[in-house]
Amino acid sequence: MKRRPATAAAAEAEVPAEAGGPVTARRPALGRRGWLVLGAVILGVNLPVLHLLVRSEPRASGQVPFSDDFSDPGTVGRNYRSYGGYPRVSKGELLSPGTKNNPLWLDAALPHDVVVEVSARPISPEGEIRVTLFGNGIDADTGYQAVLGPWSPMGTPQRLGSSLVRLEENGATLSRWLSRARVPGDLRSAGFKKDSGLRVEAVPVTLEPSHVYRMRFERRGSVLRWTVDGRVLAELDDPFPLAGPGHDRIGLSSGEWDVYYDDLRVTPATGTGFAPVAAAPPEPAAGPFSDDFDRAQPGPDWLATDPAAVSIEKGALVVQRAHNHPAWLKRPLPENVVIDLDVWTDSPEGDVKVEVFGDGQSFHRGDMRAAYDATGYVLVMGGWRNTLSAIARMHEHAADRVTRADPRVVPGRKYHWTIRRQGRVLTWLVDGQPFLTLDDPDPLRGPAHRYFAVSGWESKVYFDNLKIRPL
Repeated sequence: MKRRPATAAAAEAEVPAEAGGPVTARRPALGRRGWLVLGAVILGVNLPVLHLLVRSEPRASGQVPFSDDFSDPGTVGRNYRSYGGYPRVSKGELLSPGTKNNPLWLDAALPHDVVVEVSARPISPEGEIRVTLFGNGIDADTGYQAVLGPWSPMGTPQRLGSSLVRLEENGATLSRWLSRARVPGDLRSAGFKKDSGLRVEAVPVTLEPSHVYRMRFERRGSVLRWTVDGRVLAELDDPFPLAGPGHDRIGLSSGEWDVYYDDLRVTPATGTGFAPVAAAPPEPAAGPFSDDFDRAQPGPDWLATDPAAVSIEKGALVVQRAHNHPAWLKRPLPENVVIDLDVWTDSPEGDVKVEVFGDGQSFHRGDMRAAYDATGYVLVMGGWRNTLSAIARMHEHAADRVTRADPRVVPGRKYHWTIRRQGRVLTWLVDGQPFLTLDDPDPLRGPAHRYFAVSGWESKVYFDNLKIRPL
């Protein structure tokens, strides 16, 4: 059968895909009508985004003072505005169902000097409890965000502790800003401006599921103070306080997990000074302590500065991807002490680490690539990818640390450590054999150097059978 010859027009419409390959027809260009249809589709799909860009702050219909015990399910519709997440009243509490930081905004303008009180109950130690103050009633990143519990800034997997954020979640920390200041304590001299982002690193808190956290926010003049259960967590003296239209709303939200809010009160600040802070609870006495970790959670004796990095597995305390965020034992150490514990890891990178005579709450702050400045002595076996073991006094890379290269940590092998301090001498035994000794002419003592912690970097490390006794 003869093939029908192609016409000249058909020949022009065909282009060979490649030598010896099939002939492919050239597609006709998109016409005027096609472009109009495509443009209409793109516009329709992006209308919500365009609306976010051009919409103005909603006008407030409510007034301050305001209080709400969330006993009435209709309060959400009457007194608040929401743009996603489906916050609602459930059994006399406001449920923020893992709204991914879509706040429920109170439909009332905040005065410049104000007191906000609210209770929050998380269902998970992962948090995160989020309150936005002096936002625009639409977007959480237009005000101050108080984040209670571990969290990750937008666009990064980095885990951070509780923070007070100004405008930008990925902004520099307050300590970083102040380190640049030409005049000590003056943010303006560091180049800080009205639209600058900043993050205040708060006192570490380990969230306990179903615990009711009573939070208070108080602003007077340029100072914003955040307290939880009567304890000051963070404070910021802002040279450019967020205030006025665009910065006068409060919002309640959550991250990935549900949070329940209750007993919201918003009142103008009266008087001349901040409310008195509750006295700190008495510190437990230093003395004998033991822990076999035979339970499901670390428990009230431990403060995990990154709860996501700490867990209990197979009757042992586990630290993984801690990035120098220790889990602190809340009980103080005797000044002269013997500490026994079992340690192991399945990682060939080693990096088994504890801290002794630290302050009981500090952790690595700022850039993860920077060196860690501890508050106590750091003892690390197989650190730096299983190349070095060391005792370091506060600074892991300092010249006065004592080190050894061998032996390296063997994956899966359990080691028994004994750490002893008598006077100025800190000794470390591994499986009963001397390992390293540090003679410190200026021993770390006093209230800021009384606590023990387990820590680490990336490796998954197990700790068990902890025993502490005075000498």
